[in-house]
Amino acid sequence: MQNRKTPDISRRHWWTIVAFAVLLGLIFGGSLLYGYRTIEQLTGKETARQAVDVLLQRTYLCGKMEEETRREFVSSAQELTERYSGWTLVSNEQNKYTFRQNVDALAPGCGERAYFGINTNGDLTLFDGLPKDGKVMQTFFQIDTKKLEATLPTEELTLLRQGIRVNDEAEYHSILSTYEEFANTKENDAATMAH
Repeated sequence: MQNRKTPDISRRHWWTIVAFAVLLGLIFGGSLLYGYRTIEQLTGKETARQAVDVLLQRTYLCGKMEEETRREFVSSAQELTERYSGWTLVSNEQNKYTFRQNVDALAPGCGERAYFGINTNGDLTLFDGLPKDGKVMQTFFQIDTKKLEATLPTEELTLLRQGIRVNDEAEYHSILSTYEEFANTKENDAATMAH
């Protein structure tokens, strides 16, 4: 009888070992399968992202434009436009995106050399240096010099011809708004009638 119980015990141990091995196999196989699927998903996401070239153009008050080129990795054009939400998309050609931003400031360097003056055509102009040097950064509108002379002292016109230094954005806007009222309306009226 004792011999008979011994084989029953060893069969039970054998079935326990087999059941334990199957359980380990299922756990190991499941983990391996989960790992492969995770890697596939990650690889799929990486392949969905594509490299695009981004050109950022900053235009300052003085008319100067700075450009910066970047390489970005995105999964969609929408993701890119959301990333540059404060910018205006101006072109998109074959994975090259150009964004533009108007900056309400003088560009670095402009504030050190910017002068408002009148060019040879009588236009209010922002110069890089004194107006006599003739380095135009930006032209705005033609000044009605007769109206200016009739309204303001002659020194004001002389000062404008020599150049009025611009140190910051506040002075830029102040000078521009001061002389806007002296814009040549005849030229503006003729342009309006032509359209």
